[in-house]
Amino acid sequence: MFTSREDRLVAALVIVWAGLFAWSFIDFMTTEATGDGFTRGFNRIAGFLLWQFAAGIVSVPAYLTGRAHPRGSLVRWISRVPLAVSVLLLVGMVGLILIARAGG
Repeated sequence: MFTSREDRLVAALVIVWAGLFAWSFIDFMTTEATGDGFTRGFNRIAGFLLWQFAAGIVSVPAYLTGRAHPRGSLVRWISRVPLAVSVLLLVGMVGLILIARAGG
């Protein structure tokens, strides 16, 4: 399946993205909340967003490298997943902020 250099590059980028994406949740759950009052726990959110940002950066070259493959190929579809998940997470966060602002 991953026979060419580009195939292996896409696979490596997707694996790195998956590791960063998973680590953002692990870091969020295992980091001890610091701060007092309203700001307590912001360090956890900042860590989560930092690792998600890193995963989002890795998703762009994975997508661009996968675009070189023929339409409908499995590698091309796999290369789309990281960027799609990153965009969905970003849209979800923006939507959550807009809903919170409208309801408050």
